[in-house]
Amino acid sequence: MNNINYKTIAIFIGLALVFSLGMNIKLYQEAQLYKVNQEEFTEFQKTKTEQQKKLEKLLQDNEKMLRDITEITNLEKKLRRAIIRDTDANKLGSSLGAKTSGDTTISPSGYTAQGGSKGEMTGLAALQALEAQNKNINKMLTDTKKSVSDLLGEMEGLSGSLAAFPNKWPTDGGAISSSYGSRMDPIATGREWHDGIDIAADFGTPVYASGAGTVEVSGTNGGYGRYIRINHGNGYRTSYGHMSALIAVEGQKVAKGEIIGLIGSTGYSTGPHLHFEVDAEGQTVDPYFVLKR
Repeated sequence: MNNINYKTIAIFIGLALVFSLGMNIKLYQEAQLYKVNQEEFTEFQKTKTEQQKKLEKLLQDNEKMLRDITEITNLEKKLRRAIIRDTDANKLGSSLGAKTSGDTTISPSGYTAQGGSKGEMTGLAALQALEAQNKNINKMLTDTKKSVSDLLGEMEGLSGSLAAFPNKWPTDGGAISSSYGSRMDPIATGREWHDGIDIAADFGTPVYASGAGTVEVSGTNGGYGRYIRINHGNGYRTSYGHMSALIAVEGQKVAKGEIIGLIGSTGYSTGPHLHFEVDAEGQTVDPYFVLKR
């Protein structure tokens, strides 16, 4: 009887050991699987976060480029109308890029724009779509800028006076501290549209008229601080802001290169610089299109 009990106990102990070993192996396998799943989940979360950041950046770039191309396309239309008023349209060179039909600008072909319906787009599909859009919008923007640059050159030729064309750099040296277009607000939070360029320089640095013309405004102008606006004729105006002193007065005729004021930090400003704007046909344009470089 004792032998049977011992054998039975031994069998139970053996079975228990086998069961325990099996459970341990199963638990180990589950632990390893959990570890793998955790690593995969962590990697998924990391990839998702990176994709979200990239998507947000692409959306910001997309919004900026769409606004830029709207601004510059409107300017292109106005410049063409201004040229057509003064010139036989048949004499306009074919090298000016896009042609016009009434108020519609017909852009040159060559863009790879295609599309379809894929329902709701998320994740990788949205990223790929935005990347494709931004690539084509950027090409359109580059081509339109080239067209506008050519149009500005043609307007310069039509003006009959190189002295009036506002292409002189308005300071002696200085550094560009903010470009034309969308930017982060230098003082408050959020983005804003910057209608000119900021040229940082020392207090008291002379500010020159970019072209010959008549001073329309000389005084204080809100966030621009001490401010001057010059009408150069043929649809061109230039503006100069944040000056410490105004030398030219309203109604005064100034020559290209004449000192009209001194650099300062008046108005909405973080330090001494000149805010310089170029307006063509009532539309601000990137001064880089006009200034000699």
